[in-house]
Amino acid sequence: MIMNTKIFDEIEGWFNENQGGIALAECYTAKMDQIVQDIFNSVNKDVKAVLIATGGYGRRELCPYSDVDIMFFALNRADTAAAEHILYKLWDTGFEISHSFRTPAECIEEASRDMRTRTSLLEARFLAGDKKLFDIFRSRVSPEITFRKQKDFVREKLIEMEKRHLSSGDSVFLLEPHIKEGEGGLRDIHTAFWLSRVALKMDKFSDFSKLLGPHDFRRFIGAYDFLLRCRFGLHLESKRKNDILSFEYQKSVAARLGFKDSVKFTATERLMRYYYLKSRIIQETMRKIMSACSKPYVPLFRDWRIKRINDDFSLSGGNIIMTKERLFAGHPDKIMEAFYLFSKTGKKFSDGTREKIRSALLHINRRTRHSPAAVHHFLEILRGERVYDTLREMHETGVLGRFIPEFGVLRQLVVHEPYHMYTVDEHTLLAIRNLERLRTTRFQNLEEFHRIIKDMERIDTLLMALLFHDIGKAAGRHHEEEGYKRLKSIMERFNLDIKKRTKVEFLVKNHILMSRIALKMEASDEEVVAMFSDAVGDAENLDAIYLITYADMSAVNPGFWNSWKAYLLKELYDHTRNYLSGTREGRGEYLDGLRALCRKDELPGLMNFVAEMPDRYLFSTMRNRIIEDYGLVLKARESGFAIRIDSGPHEVAELSLSAGDRPGLFSRMVGFLSSRGLNIVSGKIFTGRRGSVIDKITVSNWKDLWWDGFEEDLSEGLRGVITEGKPLNVISSPVRTESPFSIFVELDNELSEEYTLVEIFSPDRLGLLYDISNVMYLNGVNIISARINTDRGQAQDIFYVQSEKHKMDYIKAQLILSELWTILKGKT
Repeated sequence: MIMNTKIFDEIEGWFNENQGGIALAECYTAKMDQIVQDIFNSVNKDVKAVLIATGGYGRRELCPYSDVDIMFFALNRADTAAAEHILYKLWDTGFEISHSFRTPAECIEEASRDMRTRTSLLEARFLAGDKKLFDIFRSRVSPEITFRKQKDFVREKLIEMEKRHLSSGDSVFLLEPHIKEGEGGLRDIHTAFWLSRVALKMDKFSDFSKLLGPHDFRRFIGAYDFLLRCRFGLHLESKRKNDILSFEYQKSVAARLGFKDSVKFTATERLMRYYYLKSRIIQETMRKIMSACSKPYVPLFRDWRIKRINDDFSLSGGNIIMTKERLFAGHPDKIMEAFYLFSKTGKKFSDGTREKIRSALLHINRRTRHSPAAVHHFLEILRGERVYDTLREMHETGVLGRFIPEFGVLRQLVVHEPYHMYTVDEHTLLAIRNLERLRTTRFQNLEEFHRIIKDMERIDTLLMALLFHDIGKAAGRHHEEEGYKRLKSIMERFNLDIKKRTKVEFLVKNHILMSRIALKMEASDEEVVAMFSDAVGDAENLDAIYLITYADMSAVNPGFWNSWKAYLLKELYDHTRNYLSGTREGRGEYLDGLRALCRKDELPGLMNFVAEMPDRYLFSTMRNRIIEDYGLVLKARESGFAIRIDSGPHEVAELSLSAGDRPGLFSRMVGFLSSRGLNIVSGKIFTGRRGSVIDKITVSNWKDLWWDGFEEDLSEGLRGVITEGKPLNVISSPVRTESPFSIFVELDNELSEEYTLVEIFSPDRLGLLYDISNVMYLNGVNIISARINTDRGQAQDIFYVQSEKHKMDYIKAQLILSELWTILKGKT
């Protein structure tokens, strides 16, 4: 961490001179070298050790808040004792110093055990001290860490890179990318250097020009330079070690880097598009370097015989090649045939074929888009077994956007939407990948989707709908309707039959309908089910929209699709399927089934209890649970409090509580449960006409927090705050201000005949749900049910409420709006 104001001011000055990232890092590294060397030489010139820069410091890549990695190297441990005085002096400077003391044997041993140590030592650089000792390091240690077990090193680094990409989003096109660890980030450049150093004996970055060629090398260095400058700007703006280009800093970093608003894009959007461009160059370069570094370890035998596919394409070395040099220039429709072969054969393009495809992009014009042959091959790709891989390759080479311009405008499109992690084009491709994977998945919580998709003869219609489901986003909000309009011209070019065209248009127009209803409304409500059934029309459409909804939701961000959302979708799907098939039970049938489960001596009391409770309780509760709830109410009448905890499937638990009709009961419940770390996702309050009350709260992280005795602890705690007046210790954290999304509160008196719907969108914080429910309680508003959605620090909560057993009137609604707005904005 930089504590020296003078040095900080110098860095600001270098940055404001518009120096590139590489130059900035070298300037700061040179400054740090001088500081370290002066301290080393001032303490004791007779230290029998050499000071070596390692890691990022060794490769001259220091950014303002980078760690300064150093190693004291000596022949004997005893010789490093005097170095401690140097270390204390370095710490006094206020910089973050990461240090180690090692002998030659320790370097070799630790490098053999720990991959991070090995890569750090690959970048060792002399700083100060005995140069003869550094020569010993170069002659005895460097060969051991560079050339021993090279094959294992290459394999482990590639596995490590894959895991790193997965943990940081597995995509270049993240809305909040990790500049260092993300795909196409600085760590990929470091990995390229490590791999080429070990596998190809390259000692410096300039050696990459031999591997990449002059043009691609310049592009690679330009991308590296930009990412370093971007990281510098981010450190200066956040005033800490921070490598995530989050929404909070994108605007200020864009200004620092000189991006300005244009007619079409804001400065922030221009920054992110430029970032993706440079990050993609690094991603492409990594592929070439990985291929080159893997070749020495590939078995010598490889079939290089040319196998003819047709007159225009052949296979050579397992890759698709062209048989005619200028094939695409004269016949651009052959580009789509090449991708059809990519899909059908399962083979990749040779580097030469890929470059020729890129070079021929301008030949894809209006005539090509209307070409029956090109359209035929594209539609065959969607019917094949390798759809995602093929569309991904088409997109990366630029063909997909040229062939379908309506999709091309989505390329690297940044749209700030709640919970979304990817650019629009990346989200679309991931949705297609997730749908296609359902064909072969064995994951337990995806079994229902797997069964449905296996029963379908073809899914090309669904894949086409997913490809086009967000094409309206380039026009801004309300993209479903805009996308529906743009879709018509595509359908005409593809010359689809009326049945398929109607299905695609239906799915595009309604692709968020099921998720909107499942997350915001009660699937057990007969009105809701009837409305959704009318929109869907039949069981075939229901299956299609169910699959589309899963694919869309699962591609929002890696954690957005979870067991609770799976449960909500399945609940709506089942109720709607029963409604469409005419098997949904009426009240009489439901009660007959309930009577059959009940003991005769309990029957009169149970039927009185059911008659007292609202209809929505009956149709939203399983028969065996109704009997258990009746027992809960009887127990509460005797003792004043009763609770039952049912930990079911999907990693959730439902807490059912009865404690009479107490004012503020729901608010105190959620306050207590939130204070214990439970993540509340749903709440329902059922009040009978004669005072019986059942509160049901669903939590999604029960298994994460459970311990032996957890149920008893919760039960006693709830009893204390609800019936014994014990104080409720709710911790509220401050309101965050860096969210790119506006806080809003919306009241709707039209959606339901009985309730007012209150929808809240706000940055999440500790105590938020309690604060909201307490405002309702203090103003005489009863929460009937609630849906709590929280992801990536954003809360989107839906409440169905009543005031004096009716919808809120205008005056009460204005009061609630005002008070909710006050607590959401953090005002008092």
